This record gives sequence, C-alpha cells and structure tokens, in this order.
Amino acid sequence: MRKRQGAVASGGPGGGDGVVPEAEEEIKEEGGDADRGGQEEGEMESEDAVERRSRPLERFFKRPQHLRRLIKVKSKLMLRATVTGDRTGTMRVRDYVKMPRTVQTIDKVSFTLGVVGLLVTQFVATEHPEFFWLYYLVSAPIIFVYRVIQYSMIKYHYFLIDFCYYANVACFVHILAAPSSATLFRSVFAYSNGPILWAIPLWRNSLVFHSHDKVQSVFIHTMPAILTWCTRWYGQQDLTWGGDAGPLLDGMGGDGLSLDGRSGGGFSMDGGGQRGRSHPISGGSGMRVRLSVEDLQRPMGVAEMATELYFWPVVGYVAWQVAYLVKTELWDVKRLDEDPELVTSLRWLANDYKTPVTRWALRTSRRIGLFDCDELFDASSLKTKFVFVSLQLIYTIVTFLPIPLCYVSKVFHTALMLLAFLSCIWNGAEYYIDIFSRRYAAKFEAGAATGSLRDEDKADSAVAEANGEGKANGGDDQAS
Repeated sequence: MRKRQGAVASGGPGGGDGVVPEAEEEIKEEGGDADRGGQEEGEMESEDAVERRSRPLERFFKRPQHLRRLIKVKSKLMLRATVTGDRTGTMRVRDYVKMPRTVQTIDKVSFTLGVVGLLVTQFVATEHPEFFWLYYLVSAPIIFVYRVIQYSMIKYHYFLIDFCYYANVACFVHILAAPSSATLFRSVFAYSNGPILWAIPLWRNSLVFHSHDKVQSVFIHTMPAILTWCTRWYGQQDLTWGGDAGPLLDGMGGDGLSLDGRSGGGFSMDGGGQRGRSHPISGGSGMRVRLSVEDLQRPMGVAEMATELYFWPVVGYVAWQVAYLVKTELWDVKRLDEDPELVTSLRWLANDYKTPVTRWALRTSRRIGLFDCDELFDASSLKTKFVFVSLQLIYTIVTFLPIPLCYVSKVFHTALMLLAFLSCIWNGAEYYIDIFSRRYAAKFEAGAATGSLRDEDKADSAVAEANGEGKANGGDDQAS
C-alpha cells in the first residue's frame, strides 16, 4: 500500500487519473483476479442450475434401482420355471441339473448328439471331403463356445490356452484369413497330425458318447486331422455365386435347389465339378482362392520340405509356448497363486501321479539327478516348470518326425489316423466296461450325483485306482 500511496500525485505528467504506470499494473492485476473469481463463481452457479434443472428428468433416463432388481428377479424366476418346470421358480437350475432324472436325460441327449455328430462327420469326410472345411467352420465354434462356458464355471478355463486349442485356432486362421497359403497349411498339417493326433492315445481320449465333455475332447483332437486329411488329398472348393455350378449345390435360382449340377445360376459350392482341380469359377470373379490338390502336390526338395514341415511348425510352437508362459507366469501369476482351485496343465500333471507321463517324468528327473530320491513335483517350483516345458517340447518335436511321410503318402497318413481313432474307440470301450458300469450305478446312490465335471474326474480316478489301473481319460485334453 505504501507504494500505491507514494505513487499518487496531484497533477503530474502521468495524465488525468494521477496514477503512475507501476500502480496501474498492480490495479489491473487485482482487477483481473477479481474478474476470474467472478467467472468461476458464475460457472459454478451455472453448473448448479443445470444440475437442478436436470434432476426432474433423471427418472425418465435412469432406471430406478428397485426396477432393476425386479427385472433381475423376474428373469431369474422365468428361467428357472422354463428349465426346471417349477412354476413357482423356487428350484434353482444348478440343483435341477444334479437330480438323477435330469442327469440321465442330459446323458441321453449327449449320447444321441454324439452318435449323430459322428455320422454327419463321416458323411461329409467321405462324400464331400472338399467341403469339410465348411463343416468344420460351422460345427467347431459351437463346441468351443460351450466348452468356454463349461470350463469357466469350474475354473478349468486355463486349459483353453493349451496347444490343442492353439492348433484349432490355426485351422480357423488358414480357412478364414489365408486359404491360399500352402505354407500355413503345412504348419497346420504338422500340428494336426503330430502332437494333437498323438495326444489321443497319450492322454487316453475316450469316445464315450454319453459324456459331452469326452466327446468334445475327441472332437478337438480329431477334427483338425480329418480337416487336413480332406484338404491334402481332395483340396478345398470355393463358395461362390455364379452359374454352371458343381455337383453339391448347383442352383438356387429359377430351377430351385439342385444336387446334380444340371440347373444353372444361383449359389455354387464349387466351380466346376472336379474335386481338387484349379479352375476358373463361372460367373465368379476369377480363379479359385482355396488350395487345390495340384497346389499341394507340387514337388518339394528336401530343404523346402524340412523348412515347411519342421522349421515353421516349430517356430509356431515356440511362439505359443512363450505366449503361454507369459500369460501364466507373468500376467496371471498373482491370480494363480491366490486361487489354488484354478487348474492349469502344469498343476494337473504335477499333482496327478496316476498319469503315466507324470510318473515317467518323475522317475527320469530323479535318475538324472534333477530331483532328489524322495522329492516330488511342485507346480510352483522352477524345476518342475522346466521339466514339463522341456518334456512337451521333446514330445512335439518327436511327433513332428513322421509328418513328411504323412504328407507324401495317403496310405501312411490314413493308417496313422485310423490307429489314433482306434485307440480312442478302445479307450471308450474300456471306460464303459471297466469304469462306467460301476460308477454310473453308484452315481445316484445317497445323493452322489453332482453334475460337476470335477467330481466326474475324481470318481473316474477313484474307480480306476480301485481296478489297479492308471487314470482313465485323465482330463481328456489337458496338457495336449
């Protein structure tokens, strides 16, 4: 204030207001602060006014909490009444599916769908192998969506990032994103007829029609092999819109749907009626985009075959293994440590000493001095992780060895697939005779029916152990 008082003059050269420049600047600054304060207060007042005006409209745009709860309760009661048949809606769905009568009905439906699925698969693979890719594209998502829901409910969902699912994803990528890539197909061929196909006898996959879980596991391990068998020896035909179509679906035009190739125009599922031929598509946009038999029968040298059937598949496998370890050992390690009920392939194998692979791995680790004589596997230890990661890498490389012979010989390829399928059927027969006949009757005694996949696995293990055998169908596709 002293500076301002000293700066005031009665009549100096500063002009008519009698304020020197320094004092004028301070006054402007104070006035600017006051203006900003007034603007902020005005903005707060305007926001308050908008909020007051919007309050009466909230009930039109925001659903009341009691209405949300009412809709949720009504929907749950309606779902219960629809599924269980209880009009009052008091019986929960989770309790209803555990009832013996319901379990038996579900098993009957699973058995029927399993047999029908097998017949349809056989029909498409033998009568129209060039369109098996389309059948796989339609059927596989249903299986995977159901399995995601089922495994998420019982904390098995970490099995869904195992290599067998990675191989099925590779099949989808080839069908949808790169149908003309022979290199990608050969990698898919190696995965499907190598580690995935050999997993059927190794992990004792069983063709048990009444068990939807076991049927799904068989589907996951056999369908890629059938898909690559059909593609390798019969090619893949395109779906096009055009005239003069082929024998499967010739026309949907004026003459209606035809199966004999005599009607013209409309929808076509191949371009010329010859399996595996590369040809222009009538009425289409040019040459076919999917692989033909000629594309896959092109002669390859030793170096090219080693690159296409060994090098790139191994690179793809290593990429999956790295991503798997990053997911389970870095991103989700805290979650896995805090919840011991979450099951991964490593946890399953490290704790299941009835599995021949686990017993052999432990004996070998002790023999070479990696483990002490009385030391067991610990899924959280680095040594255990090293053992199983190395074991799976060796298994994958070994199962890749016969792939070139499968690729060049249809007889050998077919025989290898039939042997794997035969082991699957034999395991199913063994399951029905040795395990199912005892467990299914005991399943309904004293309220033992639970409807849980975890409990079914435990019951199977108990009966198999009582019979003096290893675990039958131990987890189906775990660690594959």
